[in-house]
Amino acid sequence: MPRGQQGPSQLQRLMVEKPQPEDPASANGALRVMGISFQKDENGPAHHTDEFEENFVVRRGQPFSVGLLFHKDFNQENDKLVIELQFGNNPLPNKGTLLRLPVEDALKEGEWSAAVEKAEGRNVKVQITSPADAIVGRYAMIAETTSGGKRFRSGHVIKSSMVVLFNPWCKDDQTYLDDDAKLEEYVLNEQGYQYFGNKNNISQRPWIFGQFEPGILDVCLMLLEMSGLTDNSKRTAVWVSRAMSKMVNADDDGGVLVGKPFGPYLDGTPPTSWNGSVEILLQWYRERQPVKYGECLSLSGVLTTVLRCLGIPARSITNFDSAVDRDASLTLDVYVDDQGRPLQSGDSIWMFHLWNEAWMARPDLPVGYGGWQAVDSTPQQASNGVMQCGPCPVAAIKNGQVYLPFDTRFVFAAVNADRMVFQVYDDPEYMPIIIKRHVDKSAVGNNISTKKVGSNEREDITENYKHPEGSDQERVAVREAARYGSNPGVYEDVVKKADVEFWVNTLAEIKMGEDIGITLYMKNTSTEPRHVTVSLTANASYYTGVPAAQIGELEKEVDLEPGGGLVSPQLGIKAPSEMTVGQPQRVTVEFTNPFDVKLKEAVFRIEGPGLKRPKTIPHPAIGPGKTVTVVETVTPVKAGKKTIVASFTSDKLQQVTGEQEVVVKQA
Repeated sequence: MPRGQQGPSQLQRLMVEKPQPEDPASANGALRVMGISFQKDENGPAHHTDEFEENFVVRRGQPFSVGLLFHKDFNQENDKLVIELQFGNNPLPNKGTLLRLPVEDALKEGEWSAAVEKAEGRNVKVQITSPADAIVGRYAMIAETTSGGKRFRSGHVIKSSMVVLFNPWCKDDQTYLDDDAKLEEYVLNEQGYQYFGNKNNISQRPWIFGQFEPGILDVCLMLLEMSGLTDNSKRTAVWVSRAMSKMVNADDDGGVLVGKPFGPYLDGTPPTSWNGSVEILLQWYRERQPVKYGECLSLSGVLTTVLRCLGIPARSITNFDSAVDRDASLTLDVYVDDQGRPLQSGDSIWMFHLWNEAWMARPDLPVGYGGWQAVDSTPQQASNGVMQCGPCPVAAIKNGQVYLPFDTRFVFAAVNADRMVFQVYDDPEYMPIIIKRHVDKSAVGNNISTKKVGSNEREDITENYKHPEGSDQERVAVREAARYGSNPGVYEDVVKKADVEFWVNTLAEIKMGEDIGITLYMKNTSTEPRHVTVSLTANASYYTGVPAAQIGELEKEVDLEPGGGLVSPQLGIKAPSEMTVGQPQRVTVEFTNPFDVKLKEAVFRIEGPGLKRPKTIPHPAIGPGKTVTVVETVTPVKAGKKTIVASFTSDKLQQVTGEQEVVVKQA
């Protein structure tokens, strides 16, 4: 049955008046509850939860209403009414997980309370409010009446379920964000972009977050339940975001995605095949097994979905030239032998890496460290023995205050470590001699990117993470951070500047299947001639920096007198610019093979929130230069601006995507 034409839900069926089982209270004249109804048309828009399919979803810190139907007229003077809320498997009053709210004449601000809003005969509308630090998750609700000394509990026949989320619209909530445009983007928007490639050639692909899609809230609540957090910890965005960073990856606790940045992927789905988070999360929920496979792009997308679904403002972030500091030195250390050839090193640099930012107050830290916090569901090392990372104050990263929790040292190194080159001279009789030869202050952390608010454009937020490169403030931050690293004296010696400078440039844009042009530039900055022996080796590598294959090498002697990235083809999507709810429309996806070889294992994927659930479409091999089309029918179920996203993968080509916006009108 289509999404807008579903039959009555379980809760709706329970709300229908029907004969009740025999109960001692009913025989003695107690006021009986016949049904509990959630006022979704009223509560949904007020709480910004109307996009959820579930009926009973509210945000903490603000009032909501429920309707009660009794078997006879309600007398407010003689009939006493209590709303009981139960959280978790063992609700207890002293833990704040068993709440009994007498229904009175007025609400009590800032705490759990209930009051009669309207009473008309057998129908009573009750208003309930929660504190801004209420536990986030699912509650059971029971209505209890006392009439003429007799008690009745609706739990005998009706036990409604209510979900409470973080509330970034509430000024007393830790996630409060005083900007409507940002709330629309970072909490309510179901689609966005992920950025990849390299700092000179930044590519983007659409990503469907789908936090309001059917079933996703249940998945996120299960992740919260499985996270190991205490009930009290579920009050704070700090602990919830940290727990979700570990639950999204499968390294601990049976999390969602198995990380695998390069193939083969014979027993799963290639990470670049996913169009969004919905299919991943629903597969995990359905199979109760980690989904194969993901990498930082998809893991970041899933974490954005989970955080937004729970009510924490979140966005995906891409850091180009992202350092991995294995020894906590707060520097990216590179070692070469006496001939300048690279030696094995624990540190590495990724072409790009994606993590997340979550918006929250930090009551556990001094004033000034709230706001955006870095949270990474693809941690490159364990934190407290678990593969988790953050939340880490972005403000602390910028100023080198790496002693503040959580994982600030690691994130600082990723965006602002200096690349230090050390030359190692072996001596058979003594310890090797290690000399620092060069410091590159701008090799790490470039063009840090996210989607701009209310726009499909990329926003550069590098200035949030560090002061202008090479400025006095930035240098102070680097040295401040290094003081807390494993090699605090790394900046004490003086580094001599080489008098011959080198830099490499590639073509501004290289498409797959084309030749690569590389230019090596040299400049003699001394007052004397220099004879230089150049050894240039070109290697292909994965974006994580792991070598894939050697492309070529060149050695040349030069006398000096004084003084890229790959861009994938795009998918073409053709669809009507306007659609109508309930009326099927054809969508065509077109792809041309840019190579002079056949593409095998071809797979198209297409989806769109409110338009079409994720669908996988295998396709026969595609010959060199051939164009193929795939036609799918979509039937919109929700009005508004929607996006169709498609992707293509094959044995030799990944990360090919396309998108098309449509406007859906009501029938």
